[in-house]
Formats: sequence, structure tokens, C-alpha cells
Amino acid sequence: MEFPILGTEPLAVELANTLYGDGEDFLRTRAWVDEWFAQVGQPAVDAARARALRDSTHRLFTAAVEGATPDRVDVEVVNGFTTPTRLELDWSADGPVARHRDSATGGAAVLARIAACAIELLVGPDALRRCTAPGCSMFFVRDHPRRRWCNPSCGHRDRQARYYRRRRRQEVSP
Repeated sequence: MEFPILGTEPLAVELANTLYGDGEDFLRTRAWVDEWFAQVGQPAVDAARARALRDSTHRLFTAAVEGATPDRVDVEVVNGFTTPTRLELDWSADGPVARHRDSATGGAAVLARIAACAIELLVGPDALRRCTAPGCSMFFVRDHPRRRWCNPSCGHRDRQARYYRRRRRQEVSP
């Protein structure tokens, strides 16, 4: 299976990106969950819990990049995964805030670290963004002020589309 793994993003972003486009689910089966976690160098986790964390993280990231207030249930789901860790998300009227807590092992520890990473991205200084390329819905952490795409191939596709539109307008114009 070829997963949408950028390989340069925090694990929480990579997990959120497994829900792609108009609902294409790259963690649809237990086998795909196992394979995805193996490809990102992590031990096996409970598939249903991984999907629950991914879904809530995806919705929280979407709310963050759109400047919207997320559903409180998603905040609570992510917090539930961080219970055995040291970080918890609170989303007040002023925005997201990180609070600390306590430890797990195995797959639960992996999911707890991913949830903590998601919280840190939501409350930290990192610029979480969504790719602006046509047809791409992946999240990324903007590491340069001019970065607009999740990877160079999306940038290339976006530039090609703009070039094509310009050429087409020139051909239509007298």
C-alpha cells in the first residue's frame, strides 16, 4: 500500500494526513493501520483507537487552519489519549492552551505521544498549514514563510495549473 507519508512532518501531521481529500481513508483496515505504523517506524497500535485519534486530530487541525472553533468532543478525545502522558489540550475562547499531566507503554504510549504532538502543534509557534495545491488536502508545518505546499510535487502541479490558466486566457483574448 502506498500511503501519503511526507516523511518530513511531525507524526501527528502524518497521521492526520491518512484521511485524505474527500474522505479517502488510508487506515480503513487493521492491516493498513499496522502497515502505516510500521512504515513510520512505530509499533503496532489498536486500530480503532488509532482511527479515533486520527479523526479528531484531523478535525482539530482543520479548525486551526481555518480559524474556527473545534467541536469540544474532539478536544476531549485528544485529551483522552494524552491522559497517560504529560500534556493536555484546553481550548478556551482565547484559543488553545497546553496543560501538563502523567505514562503508558506499547501502542498506548505511541498514541499518547502522537496526541501530545498534536497539542504542541496546535498551541505552539509552529505554523500548521494545509497545502494550497489543486486537489491536495494534506497538512504540513510551514518551516519557511513562503512555503505553500506540502511537498515539491504539489508546488510543481500548482505552478503548472497556473501556467495553463494564463496560457488559456491569452489564447482566448484577442
